[in-house]
Formats: sequence, C-alpha cells, structure tokens
Amino acid sequence: MGTFHDDRGDLHGITVAAFAADTVFVGRCHEMDDQRLLLLDVDQHTDGQEGRTTREYLERAAKFGVWKKHDQLVLPMAEITTVKPLGEFYQGVGKPAAAPPPVPQRVTEFTVSTTTNAGDDPVVLTENACEEVKRLLAEGKNLGQGLRLGVAGGGCSGLVYNVEFDSQKEGDIVIPQEGFEVYLDRKSIIYLRGIVLDFQKGLSGRGFQFNNPNASNTCGCGESFAV
Repeated sequence: MGTFHDDRGDLHGITVAAFAADTVFVGRCHEMDDQRLLLLDVDQHTDGQEGRTTREYLERAAKFGVWKKHDQLVLPMAEITTVKPLGEFYQGVGKPAAAPPPVPQRVTEFTVSTTTNAGDDPVVLTENACEEVKRLLAEGKNLGQGLRLGVAGGGCSGLVYNVEFDSQKEGDIVIPQEGFEVYLDRKSIIYLRGIVLDFQKGLSGRGFQFNNPNASNTCGCGESFAV
C-alpha cells in the first residue's frame, strides 16, 4: 500500500515507472486518478537513449536511482499505458528483473483518434491569437498550412515553446479552429494540455504568449518554463 495518505492511492509516496508510448517517466507518485498522474523528482528515458534500452535504464534506475529532470510533472492518464513500482525492476542476486511492457508499434500508436471533440480541446486560442494566425497564414509562404505548437529542451528554465507553421504529420493531435488547424505531437501534449495561447499587440506586446497551468516556473521572457 502507499504511504500515509490512502486517499491519494496505493502508490502515493512510491517511486514508480510510468510508460507512455516509447518513453518511460520515473518519479515519486504524489497523486493518481482517472485523469492524471502527478510525479515528483522525475527523470525520463526514451528507448535507445544514450545507448540504453528501456529495460537497461529501468534496472539501473532501480539499483542506483535517477537524476531528476523535473521537480514535478503532470501526465494525462489518457497518454499512459502502464504504471509500476520501480522496485519491480530491481535485479537482485538470483532475482530476475521485471520486464517492461512492450513498446507499442508505431502503427498502433497512430490508431488513437487524433482529432479532438468540440469543447474538449487540450489547448485554447484567444481571439487575438486566432486573428494573428489567420493573418500570417494568409501570407503566400504559409498558405495551406496549420499552426504547430510544441516543446523542446532548452532555455533558462529547462523547456522552451515552439510555434511554427507546418503541415499535418502522422500521429498529430489535431485541433480545428475557424479557418485553420492546430497541430501538436503526442509528446508535447503532456506539457501543453490546458494552455491558453494569446497574442499581445502594440509596442509593449510580446507576440504569442502561453498561459500554461502545468508550468511550475516561467522565466521573465515568457518563452522558457519548467514543470
């Protein structure tokens, strides 16, 4: 059972491995329900990263611990396939380590519906943001494209936002807007779910601005954040 707080689930306070597509997140389980998993002191690993398979990474993590990349991380349960205590992957003397769940084949990953329903959009654009996107899309070089939102490592807080015009790619989350579509890849949605994208006009404006409820810290420029 979990530690101290039974109302937060049996895994509360236990270091777990949470699997989402080809990425595993290792951290201390703080809260878990049907909607989300909140992890503390989190590391993450993609199969093959640094020359290690997911199994090799988990065996090492279970034995030596991990270096955290995030103080806390909120993962939508819709993106998670399995959650297991990290201790199950410890390979002691005469004890085989648990095998991680098989990584879904790419074709399986793309069978999930990639178009959101009205009223259930993972990101919201303000009227100002929509107007600016449509203005930019009307320029010749952007015709026929949509708005791609994403996240990459970097910046003074650890993660930076990417905003660009692009075509739809296989596996994208598609959010229809009036006159255009918004595209998010399945890894970025973990960090961007629930954001509001605004556009600030005028001499004192800063262009596109993200209001991100998942961010635990945002730098002064507004372009870098931590979770």
